Amino acid sequence: MEKLSSEGNIRRIDIRRDLPAIATLIETAFADQMDDEGRDYLRHIRQIARSVGAFILDGNTPESSQLPFHGYLWEEDGSIIGNLTLIPVRKKDRYTYFIANVAVAPEQRGRGIARQLTERAIAHVQEHGGKHIYLQVRADNPPAIHIYQQTGFEEIIRRTSWIFPKNFTRRPQSIQGVTLGRRKREDWSQQKDWLQEVYPKEIAWNLPYNLGRLRPDFWIWLDNLVNALVCRHWSAHEQGHLIGTASYESGFSGSDYVWLATSPVWENQAIQALLPYVHARVRRPQRIVVNYPAGRGENGFTACGMQELHTLIWMKKEIPAKTET
Repeated sequence: MEKLSSEGNIRRIDIRRDLPAIATLIETAFADQMDDEGRDYLRHIRQIARSVGAFILDGNTPESSQLPFHGYLWEEDGSIIGNLTLIPVRKKDRYTYFIANVAVAPEQRGRGIARQLTERAIAHVQEHGGKHIYLQVRADNPPAIHIYQQTGFEEIIRRTSWIFPKNFTRRPQSIQGVTLGRRKREDWSQQKDWLQEVYPKEIAWNLPYNLGRLRPDFWIWLDNLVNALVCRHWSAHEQGHLIGTASYESGFSGSDYVWLATSPVWENQAIQALLPYVHARVRRPQRIVVNYPAGRGENGFTACGMQELHTLIWMKKEIPAKTET
């Protein structure tokens, strides 16, 4: 296939005027994959476009704006047919970027647009002294995986998100020898160690996850209350020995999260006991999402009625320093 020239096609996103078209493109490109979080993200884009678009200063860049919508577009004859969002990861470090929302109109795929947008994003990061770029790609999207591999990204980890079916009604079943109840203060030390293994720093920064927010502490509880964040915790014990914990957080847009902490030794048993127990005790169980290492606990998740939402491959590229000419 003849390689396209990007001259005149790729330009920076102008969020004063491009957001509605970007939202429509993303919605079209991912129509068969859009989940509740994705739909909430599109509503957010359109709300920003309606409410503050006229007040955004010209010339804003990913580095100078707090709005996570900057990046690059592929435009032909006045129509936006490709998009890539490039986000500096300020809460990680100033040398790290995240690529998101790589979308190409379905009828325009196979022309090399996504690859050239990715190459332009890599060049942008290098021009601004960045050292690392991260992205996520669905494990069931081989063409996209191939593009990222060809542009130098390497897989670092896989994560699966699990949900309950909308019509899930199964009542919790007792697991022989396992007792369930509210988390005890003395459970925290082991829970913290497990959480740090299940949600490593390499990926935790891109989740609505905060280890300190789960700590059993009055001031944490008060801060959650002030911020309208519901946080509840349960533990599973077998013959007095802690085998797993589940921390439920509600108050985010789109989904509620259960941060599951256990050991591979007990995880299938802990999952089968804890997750139906949590489902029966929260107001909107249909919003629950469990993010967990891919390939782990699968028997436990399916045995308690959960379904795989998707598996995402985390990829990373190291950016060499720009050489002086």
